[in-house]
Amino acid sequence: QDAQSLHGDIPQKQREVTLKGFRSGVFEVLIATNVAARGLDIPEVDLVIQCSPPKDVDSYIHRSGRTGRAGRTGICICLFQRREEDLLKQVEHKAGITFKRVGVPSATDVIKASSSDAKKLLEAVPPSAVDYFRKSAQELIDEKGAVDALAAALAHISGASYVQQRSLLNSTAGFVTMVLKCSIEMRTMSYAWRGLKEQLGEEVDAKVSAMRFLKGKTGVCFDIPVGELSNIQEQWKDTRRWQLSVAEELPELEEYPQEAGRGFSRFGNGRQGDGGFKRNSWFKNGNRG
Repeated sequence: QDAQSLHGDIPQKQREVTLKGFRSGVFEVLIATNVAARGLDIPEVDLVIQCSPPKDVDSYIHRSGRTGRAGRTGICICLFQRREEDLLKQVEHKAGITFKRVGVPSATDVIKASSSDAKKLLEAVPPSAVDYFRKSAQELIDEKGAVDALAAALAHISGASYVQQRSLLNSTAGFVTMVLKCSIEMRTMSYAWRGLKEQLGEEVDAKVSAMRFLKGKTGVCFDIPVGELSNIQEQWKDTRRWQLSVAEELPELEEYPQEAGRGFSRFGNGRQGDGGFKRNSWFKNGNRG
């Protein structure tokens, strides 16, 4: 995306040029400090992303108010780390709003979005340029088949040299989030640990981290190293009481964990991560997911 910045150290004349370009659509992304939070007429903003929760409600209202103006609708996303969740609760309480909490994008989510962008880039290539690549394209099709050849091209355009899995709970690289559902409500998290150990043995204790109750305490979700996933899936058999699966998105969690014991206290476990991600790091760093 084409982007420009706006902050207090930029001369006023340059600020005006930048704002004019943003309003007219010369570029579509404005990266700004709180100088853009109020006092500026910027219509038709579809999305506001706050990189961290504000420390007061007024700041949140002004920042989020950049979108959905004059009867239009818009989306405001606020990125946060677990230790900042109390700031979100303060905003919810004082502003009378409720945030929808979602997990970090999975590797699959990123690939889908990148693939969609890559398709748009291919569609924009003029026919005159395509002619120069027909011979190479035919050679690839003969070698790989049409679908695999095009898929490889899309992967290259997307920058997907490696696909790296991350935790949906805290974005830690090299981990996958799993959901263990129970047919009854659990009073304590130790009940889930017993259910896991019945099939996976005592050694599962060293593999599981970041355990959290699902909403209603009818299950838990937790992280395991990507390298352990196939072994766990081979050992595990669903029963009438327990069902184990890989989380495709972050399920709704209990807001206040009642048991700050072994499961929840191990949330950080020295691997909490920074709560964010850079696009290329999903694909090019660390293990293959």
